[in-house]
Amino acid sequence: MRTANIIITCPDGPWIIRSVTDFLFVHWGNISFLEEHNEDHQFFMRVQWELENFNLSSEKEFLDSFDPILKKFDMEISLDFDNNKKRLGLFCSREWHCLLDILSRQLLWELEVEIPYVASNSPDMKELVEKLGFTFYHIPTEKWSDEHEKGFLEIIRKHPTDVIWLARYMKILSHDFIEKADQKIINVHHSFLPSFVWAKPYNEAHERWVKLIWATSHYVIPELDQWPIIEQQVKRVKHSHDIDHLKLIWRECEKEVFAFAIRKHIENKLVVYKNRTIVFE
Repeated sequence: MRTANIIITCPDGPWIIRSVTDFLFVHWGNISFLEEHNEDHQFFMRVQWELENFNLSSEKEFLDSFDPILKKFDMEISLDFDNNKKRLGLFCSREWHCLLDILSRQLLWELEVEIPYVASNSPDMKELVEKLGFTFYHIPTEKWSDEHEKGFLEIIRKHPTDVIWLARYMKILSHDFIEKADQKIINVHHSFLPSFVWAKPYNEAHERWVKLIWATSHYVIPELDQWPIIEQQVKRVKHSHDIDHLKLIWRECEKEVFAFAIRKHIENKLVVYKNRTIVFE
């Protein structure tokens, strides 16, 4: 079924929900989902409605008609009209599990996205990625530098996307790169931080006989350790698990939180507020 959805952020106050739902009612929009949240005198709402009988036929027509409500309540909105397919670029390094998981989900139509490129600082996945039908770029990055950043930025300009996904991309992006990329960037990592920060975190975790392991997906912002978290998953492990078993469990965590974050983003269900993230159902 064809649907549209809108996320609304505005100062909290009376009549917001009534105004939005009345607007959809007048234009024959059958609401299929509504969720709201307020925090620090701010109001957040996501509404989804069916387009079968809706009498505003385009995003522009909707925005023109909705403008008086938007201005009245000082709203910021994110509109996804008729399930517009998102374009995402994938960055990866030598860890392939998240990359292959997302490519397979796209090929099996489990994720309604376009993937115009895969960019990596390692050539290892070139042959397989191209066999699967995706464009692959290799930009060597022995040490991250302005020249390497320019190479990646050129790929972004050549293939415009809505969001960049770091599928276990093992380099820290500079402030300048994040600003010039000019789009959302989402990362996944094993969440050892602040523990086990050295070169072999799996080995260190094994030496300490950790009992819980977890993975995190988050938006990337210039301020390290202030990332707005999208999803985290925890799995229990035993003292009998060796390092290879720990890695296997961690990879499963990472794949699941990465796919979750992608799905929530492409379905327009995420709002970043301060350094936190509101995740709608």
